[in-house]
Amino acid sequence: MSDTLYIKMDQSVEITTGEVTVGDVAKLECKNQNILNRLKPVKLLRDDANGKKCYIVSIMKIIEIVDETFQNVEVQNLGETECVVEFKKAQTKKQYFDVIKTTVICFILFFGVGFSIMSFNNDIGVDDMFGHICELFTGNEDNGKKLIELCYSIGLGLGIIIFYNHFGAKKLSKDPTPIEVEMRKYEKDINQTLIDGHNRQDGTLDVK
Repeated sequence: MSDTLYIKMDQSVEITTGEVTVGDVAKLECKNQNILNRLKPVKLLRDDANGKKCYIVSIMKIIEIVDETFQNVEVQNLGETECVVEFKKAQTKKQYFDVIKTTVICFILFFGVGFSIMSFNNDIGVDDMFGHICELFTGNEDNGKKLIELCYSIGLGLGIIIFYNHFGAKKLSKDPTPIEVEMRKYEKDINQTLIDGHNRQDGTLDVK
């Protein structure tokens, strides 16, 4: 009677050590625990470029190892057929560097977003629109104009907070933010481009 080995491989993984094992790139499940214990530590590749290259591991390589190592083992792939492996060194940066970097980014974003909002308001004539609204309700375009501008500013800030689902370091709900969604899409596009480049044998990736 044969054992069934279920393999679920991610589209990409980051490794901080110099070697990659089967257990690093794939989640394995099998009723026969001996198969898992022997297969997970099997080495697939070693980084010889000091983190300067990406590698692609194919599910066929894992299946080949299974066929060579075991008998009567049926493999069921539940994940990706190819995985992009990126080697990264462990973070050793000091905390003050992160604080400086965050401060600079916040500074750039604050003035950049402020300039964008002011340019948008100027393009669509928000000031004139507020004047027309005041004149419509009060008969004078200056009556209540400051109040409308204040409410508009508060509403704009609250709208940005609600839309991006963040206030400081806290999320308003468990749903992913629009930025997180776009970043995941971007990562998937990058990984798929690397895989397509390998499949076309353009020589930009080392494949194991």
